[in-house]
Amino acid sequence: MSAFEFIKKHRFIVIFRHIPKEYAKAAARACFDGGVRIFEITFNPSSETTKEDTVGIIRAVKDELGDEISVGAGTVINLDYAKAAYEAGAEFIVSPCTKEDVIGYSKEKGMLSIPGAYTPTEIVNAYDMGADIVKVFPVLPSEVPYLKNVMSPLSHIPFIPTGGINPDTVEEFMDTGAIAVAAGASVVTKALVEAGDFKTVTENAKRHTALLLKA
Repeated sequence: MSAFEFIKKHRFIVIFRHIPKEYAKAAARACFDGGVRIFEITFNPSSETTKEDTVGIIRAVKDELGDEISVGAGTVINLDYAKAAYEAGAEFIVSPCTKEDVIGYSKEKGMLSIPGAYTPTEIVNAYDMGADIVKVFPVLPSEVPYLKNVMSPLSHIPFIPTGGINPDTVEEFMDTGAIAVAAGASVVTKALVEAGDFKTVTENAKRHTALLLKA
């Protein structure tokens, strides 16, 4: 199954942001037990070791869960990060912005391209550059009406809202016509994994995935 098919089928992406490498496998397993099948492992531009760390987490998650999941890289803000993600085995590339060279490289290497955009012009430009899916970002919980208004005339463009997704908003965000939604802190955090509270991670994941089944 391709990354696009994975996203279209499972509709929920969990974002690993600031999750230490040593907890990556256990955190991924906890999310998987809660029904998660798609993982976005983010780079941290503020960290000098982010390439090494992110590559290590991508490989650890893939090693732990194998072909049962799809793993991509997030916060890919430059070509250097895109190349590191590809070498780590990332199947899709997510960015908070639109970079034509990142989109082009992703497509060249067979990775799904998901750049970030917010306004109608930005969203259409990203799609015209070759994006497979557009990440509408940032979106707050109160901005569902904005999302509906913007994406209604752009219904030919697959999109994923990111930024305001939690158990209270999952259903209304899916009702916008989104192909999937993505969430991080409402499922897994650095504090939870460092405390060894993987049970809560699983429960958080279950709350999201159960609501998606109803959406």
